[in-house]
Amino acid sequence: MADLLIELICEEIPARMQMRAAQDLEKLVSGALNDAGLPHGSARHFVAPRHLAVYIDDVAVRQEDVSEERRGPRADAPEQAIAGFLKS
Repeated sequence: MADLLIELICEEIPARMQMRAAQDLEKLVSGALNDAGLPHGSARHFVAPRHLAVYIDDVAVRQEDVSEERRGPRADAPEQAIAGFLKS
């Protein structure tokens, strides 16, 4: 497990928007880790007028291996169908 710190340096954020921006960043990063299959521990956000930061502890270093099998068109199918399958 590893720790993850993401800090964004930006233009000055108005005081009334700082906390919401930090909370949204925390939700986005945490959601992206979940979508990527990377379990993690607790997340905390930090904010200053020109900085947003998210600290997440116990982030998995590797995601689980995933195997996916997809059935495609028959071998004698039109070339367009095969090309469409390969693009997807």
